[in-house]
Amino acid sequence: MRVLILADLPVHALPGFENHTPSHSATWFVPLIKAWNPPPDLDLHWVTLSKRVRAAQSLTFCGQTFHLLPRGKLSIEMLTGFRRERAAIRRLTKELKPDLIHAWGTENGYAMAALDAPMPKLLSMQGILSQYCEVAKMPFLTRVQARTERRDLPRFNDITVESPWGIEQVRRRAPDARLHHIEYGVDPALIEIERNPAGNPVALFVGTLNSLKGVDTLLTAFQHPSLSHIELRLLGDGPLRDSVSAPNITFLGYRSHDEVISEMCQAWCLVHPTLADTSPNCVKEARVLGLPVVTTPNGGQTQYVAHRRNGWIHQAGDIEQLIEGVRFLTIDRQSSIAIGKNGKSDCRTALSAATCADHFTSLYRQITAR
Repeated sequence: MRVLILADLPVHALPGFENHTPSHSATWFVPLIKAWNPPPDLDLHWVTLSKRVRAAQSLTFCGQTFHLLPRGKLSIEMLTGFRRERAAIRRLTKELKPDLIHAWGTENGYAMAALDAPMPKLLSMQGILSQYCEVAKMPFLTRVQARTERRDLPRFNDITVESPWGIEQVRRRAPDARLHHIEYGVDPALIEIERNPAGNPVALFVGTLNSLKGVDTLLTAFQHPSLSHIELRLLGDGPLRDSVSAPNITFLGYRSHDEVISEMCQAWCLVHPTLADTSPNCVKEARVLGLPVVTTPNGGQTQYVAHRRNGWIHQAGDIEQLIEGVRFLTIDRQSSIAIGKNGKSDCRTALSAATCADHFTSLYRQITAR
């Protein structure tokens, strides 16, 4: 069985591209690739569009084949329905003749390219753009792609989603699709890391600095006198980067994945006051590390966070509850460590990259057999 997987891979993780600057947030792909040990009857071909190549090229890694195609300007591709990129994928599909096409995400043109092909197809959700646009003001190009997502989702017979919350949102848009709950794993190296929180209380945010992630609420909360002794460190960038200046708020910008993990190990809690999130990587990684989390019920993160047991769940936009949650998880350093350990082993089991690979292999067989 030959499967063609269309996904925005972190190209810097592939052989020959190690010197390229890491610039990718989909941290689950590399652990999945390394954990996937395809049986002899499964031939995996990954296709990714990247500005890091000027001509099509292929390579083999971990028993799988990777096809890199040149990418144009993303805004032009979106506004033209990814016409040029879809044509390149169609040519490759015609050459490889896969039994199944697996598209990852609706953010770019991969889902549209899969729908161009006549063979069975599978879609794996990342973000649910149309839901995000319902709850927050999103950039123009995101709104454009959200319209495409609404049109394309009902055309897939099989869709995987990371969380029960995500399944509810997708079911509203694709009521006749077969929906499969598959967790995307985290880097197994995180299991070997022990947290060593800083001497003074630190709350950490990781993600895009926008209203969808609740950053406006977060910044307001940390200007309250009751949190003045706690440093808020923000990893990421976005429109709210320069909206607040306060002595206890530090904007760090983008950092490598290793630096993100280092910051998590030093933090006393992760804060993620999102309005909607399918299954945020930062929360999964935090919980595998044993970092307690302050978050909302608006997303798949509640699979890993239990109120007052290993985190705090508050209604989105409720500043007072957000403040109370941060204070609850930063009473002292030892309580932060103790609370973070609750449920850590369960998260490590649920978020295994090897388990994720096995689930996809099984699903491929089901779809092609059907």
